[in-house]
Amino acid sequence: MNILFYFILYIIPASLFIFMAGMIYANNRYSRMHKTCSLLYIFASLWFFGVFTALITFPQSINEIIIYWINGSITVTSLLSVHLWFMTAGMYEKKNGKFLKLAFIPGVLLILMLPIESWMVENPLTSQNKTFIPGPGLYLLWIVDFLYLLINFVIIIVEMRRGRSAARLWFIGHLLFFVWTIIMLTAALTFQDVYIFFYLIPYGSLFWAIAIYLSMTRFDYLSSYEKRYHILFKRSPLGILLLDKDAKVVEASPQVPQYLGVKREELVHSPIVSLLDGINKQTYMKEHQKVFEKNRKLVNVELSFENRLKERKTLLVDSEFITVNGKKLLFVMAKDITEAKVKAEKVQYLAYHDVLTGLSNRAAFEKKITELLNKNAKFNFLLLDLNKLKQINDTFGHQAGDYAIQHVAKVIQTAVNEDDHTARLGGDEFVLLLDLEETNEIVNKIEKQLAVPLQLPDNEQITLSASIGISSYPADGETLEQLYSIADKRMYRQKRQEDKPSIKKRY
Repeated sequence: MNILFYFILYIIPASLFIFMAGMIYANNRYSRMHKTCSLLYIFASLWFFGVFTALITFPQSINEIIIYWINGSITVTSLLSVHLWFMTAGMYEKKNGKFLKLAFIPGVLLILMLPIESWMVENPLTSQNKTFIPGPGLYLLWIVDFLYLLINFVIIIVEMRRGRSAARLWFIGHLLFFVWTIIMLTAALTFQDVYIFFYLIPYGSLFWAIAIYLSMTRFDYLSSYEKRYHILFKRSPLGILLLDKDAKVVEASPQVPQYLGVKREELVHSPIVSLLDGINKQTYMKEHQKVFEKNRKLVNVELSFENRLKERKTLLVDSEFITVNGKKLLFVMAKDITEAKVKAEKVQYLAYHDVLTGLSNRAAFEKKITELLNKNAKFNFLLLDLNKLKQINDTFGHQAGDYAIQHVAKVIQTAVNEDDHTARLGGDEFVLLLDLEETNEIVNKIEKQLAVPLQLPDNEQITLSASIGISSYPADGETLEQLYSIADKRMYRQKRQEDKPSIKKRY
């Protein structure tokens, strides 16, 4: 009958701890926080198992069970709890956070000293002696456990002040555990003939266990990240990345390997910068470090690169900072805008370029000359008109006329320098914005090239001629209209000299 009573009193709550440990571990078996909390529950269950074993085997090995099993499991539970709250608060990630691990040394040393019986027990329990008197080592162990509990309280209070919703539950759970343990332990040591107080001490751990469980259900603490990853990563149309401060990929959605032209196995745990070609990798890493240092979010940032398949990609990137398992990570959302970018560039190109020749169009020309006028930069305004285009169209067809216009455009592009601006204003009219000292040389080049007969696609040959007029800024005018008017008059003066087959230049 006693065994059944003890079974209900201790094995059932111990089994509950084990069940909760399994549930938390199953939520995310790759998480350090989930693993730590699971171990915390396992060692808490050993406390119940230890008391159960002590009751049914008394007086055999009672002192060993109390010292090694019960107090050992309590101290390990205390160490795990401090480790859990350090991770929860992200304290390991802070400056000098690695030194926090030194806090575990006292607990570990005292666990190693448990076999020193005279140090741990002053008056052991026997069938004749019913009074258990702890030794200095056991008192010291309890003090260390108490200090670990205080550390937990401090961390939880700090988290409460930061506005963490679950922290209030943790505080209540730990406070009830602390009060319960103090009352029962004091009563057990004071009234050692009444064993019930000693037997009820483990039940205080149920308070913080329930508090953690409630924070999981209400505030998503220790949530199932695997389930979230599956839903979020697998189904999201965006590419999703988790990057650490060294730009290593912690996790990635299926879209990201497609963007980068690699397999997922090559991506995860690799520096993202190693997979991006065609960028300045040193600059990228410096910017990434700045983002982490300043907690800066990325909003609509374009990233252009060449992937492993030698494809040019452009991604639109947004990011937020999140904490996973106590570690600060950059949550990156990327959208492939390569196709849209190409279309936009094509639209932009067509907005400022002539479709037939590839030269700048009137809009681009007006923008460029406005810039030059605003800078007060001296330049020559050269207007060129292809002679007898209508005659070419009527004789050889409009395809031949287009071919002649394209040929003139190529001649102009070959003759000018990189800094010069050329445009087709429409029809057979071209304009060039040239350096004052290089104008004559460029015109001579154009004249020389146009003197060569042009062979049409149908093998017919024609000799082209063109007329030109030149005005100078600011000598001939200070506005586009003035410069164009003077150059146009000079050009038509040349155009009337149709008997001259090549370019005739006049200022």
